[in-house]
Amino acid sequence: MKDYKVKHIARQAGLTLIELTVVLLILIGLAGLMLPYVGGFVDKTHDSANSDSLVEVSKAIQRYDVQFMGQPSNYDALVDSTGALYNHMMGTAYLTTVQVQPQALYSVGIRSLLPMNQDAVDKTFDAVDTTVAPISIANTMMPAVTLAALNVDAGCTGMGCITSDADLAKILGRPAGTINTTTNDYLAFGVGQGSGMVGKTISEAPVHFAKTGAMSAANKYNRILAIYQVPKANTCIAANGQGFDTYWDPDTANAGAGATSVNIANEGDCTTAASVADAEFYDSVGGAGTGVTIGATTWSGNMQGKAKFLTTVMPMMKLEGLGGALSNHYQNVDG
Repeated sequence: MKDYKVKHIARQAGLTLIELTVVLLILIGLAGLMLPYVGGFVDKTHDSANSDSLVEVSKAIQRYDVQFMGQPSNYDALVDSTGALYNHMMGTAYLTTVQVQPQALYSVGIRSLLPMNQDAVDKTFDAVDTTVAPISIANTMMPAVTLAALNVDAGCTGMGCITSDADLAKILGRPAGTINTTTNDYLAFGVGQGSGMVGKTISEAPVHFAKTGAMSAANKYNRILAIYQVPKANTCIAANGQGFDTYWDPDTANAGAGATSVNIANEGDCTTAASVADAEFYDSVGGAGTGVTIGATTWSGNMQGKAKFLTTVMPMMKLEGLGGALSNHYQNVDG
């Protein structure tokens, strides 16, 4: 007698073509549903790594200051040997060039900076121009050296614009009112592999992760930036915190049209200016004849001022500090 049951079971082993097709369609559908989550996970990981890099570089600079009694030399200058801004930054609106008295940097231990290579093939790892000498920072007031600084421009409307001191304070993670671009420059240096702290307080100079391949380390500068506050040369600071670099000649009875103005040149000029009637002052922003009340003054120029490390930021399409990086991280987590 034949065993039909056994033959029936054998015929059902494996999947039919229709069943296999259904299974594949289900797997493809599930993969499609997971792709957005995978992308979000990658973004979240990058944002987290960026935040960690900002914190670690900041800590490394502070440790270097404690251990070696000063700030590290050989930051990437972000300008070339002629003083021109490095033309491979992700954004351009938030940077400008300023003239800085070298003594302000020398006095805190920054003795040299590495000039940028405008023709670099790899815009991050080959960013430094090794064919020219480092930019020397001497223990002198003059000549001034041209360096990169953060740019606050109230009339700027493009991507990455910083339109006020309040905006800059938010980016730098500083309390409102503590950032004053009238009386201070905010220098920006790249923390590259040539930095004096690499191998001492940090093992490698990190890069941050760009959102697109066009902004990757090969195509744009992806190093972390160290921000230093430097008092502007020849500036007097009023009791109300307002800065000015010019005042009306004390011998002029009534400041106004045709009156002679005097540029602040040294500490003594601030003392002289303090004895002039308030109405005879004008500030760098208001212009001549505005009648700004300034009041008693104190000297705050580079003859006494020193560079001061503030924080670290990422030079993306717009400048991003730790707060921005953390915000992006949590947005990706929620998403």
